[in-house]
Amino acid sequence: MRARRSERIPPPPGVLLETGPGRHVRALRADGEVDTDRLATAVRTVAAAPPFAGFAPDLRRHHADELGPGDPMASCVALLRAERDRPADRDGGPPIRFHWVPLAEHGHVLGLVAPRRALDARSLYAALGAVFQAYFGRFRVAAYRDPTELAGFDPVGRPAADQARRRWWDKELPRYATPVRSARTAHRRTVRSERLRVDAQCWATLTGGNGPLGASGSLAVVALLAWCLRAQGRPGTGFCCDFDLRDAYELGPVLGPFTDRLPFRVDLDGLKSPAFSEVMQRTQAGFLDSVVHYLPYPRLLDQGLRTGALPTPHTAALWDVTVHFCRNPPRSARTKNEGSPAGGLFSIELFREAELLGHTGHLGAAPDDGALLDVHIGELDDDTVLVLDHVQPDVTEAGAAQLMDLLRQLIYRVGADPAAPLPDLSQR
Repeated sequence: MRARRSERIPPPPGVLLETGPGRHVRALRADGEVDTDRLATAVRTVAAAPPFAGFAPDLRRHHADELGPGDPMASCVALLRAERDRPADRDGGPPIRFHWVPLAEHGHVLGLVAPRRALDARSLYAALGAVFQAYFGRFRVAAYRDPTELAGFDPVGRPAADQARRRWWDKELPRYATPVRSARTAHRRTVRSERLRVDAQCWATLTGGNGPLGASGSLAVVALLAWCLRAQGRPGTGFCCDFDLRDAYELGPVLGPFTDRLPFRVDLDGLKSPAFSEVMQRTQAGFLDSVVHYLPYPRLLDQGLRTGALPTPHTAALWDVTVHFCRNPPRSARTKNEGSPAGGLFSIELFREAELLGHTGHLGAAPDDGALLDVHIGELDDDTVLVLDHVQPDVTEAGAAQLMDLLRQLIYRVGADPAAPLPDLSQR
């Protein structure tokens, strides 16, 4: 489905990224007495600042009666997901909008809905934080880089480097195992969503610094999925992960679509009863190979299609599992109470991050690639939640529930003893 006119927001000139169709949402919960007029002023202050001005966000105030009966927090999640999924304003209103939702007498939620092509997940967190900085009079424009400074930025640089990376991918792409799917199934997909909650201690063990990249939630999940999929007879499955150009190219704190897709392989050949650390190191090695030879995703697709290494976009890319993870979102630890401009004490935390993730009518950053498994990672209270959107095509594939059961077994086996050999899941 094509985006409506009001949602066609191009990325900064020169940054050729594929951040995907549709919109996404993140939110913060504020506990304390809030001056809503002051908050509206804070939104306007942020919206007028150069790093944000190109996005022109506005603020919509909701009323308590919009939440309906029952748990107000669950109702607020439903409201924000509905705002994310509803069609764009026919009057051409701003496609980027803050939503202020009262939960109770002294509980409030500030959500931000934006097209993925305009703001990536890290940008959503930064924009929400900027509003509260402005509310308390601590917003500093100098702390954010103006996206217009990056006009003409090319992450690859010289044409010779571009050609060298294309040649590397020409050799690499044939090593991916081709998913068995027809062109017809890409447009007749049923999505089944599963959620797996991992307690804080187990998650800390999984991301406890294995390999050269240290703690990486997305790569830890890829490593676990690679072992599960191997047990299901798919040892050559390719993966995609979010690739944040801010860190890789030292771009600094800049808002926009500066997260690209990075496909890579996990080579598990020769491993027999390995420890989790061995699988993690193989995962990171595959990821780092692709980082070193990084091509912006649209260029990589173009190269693969022109050389015949990739099927047409309407069948499937060779990487059919995509894992999304924001590298450094704010944690849900409450802020230290401080005086609120409206009086009393005030604290802020993430609001139900994991419950705002999941299937929204498409999968992955580029749905024409035909991803089979789209995984989002978010937190809920002190725990981490994996949200798996699994496509059930016409050809035979393991169901989402079966894969989730294998993944659950593996996570808690590693969490209990990360040095122990991984179980042979094919025997279960």
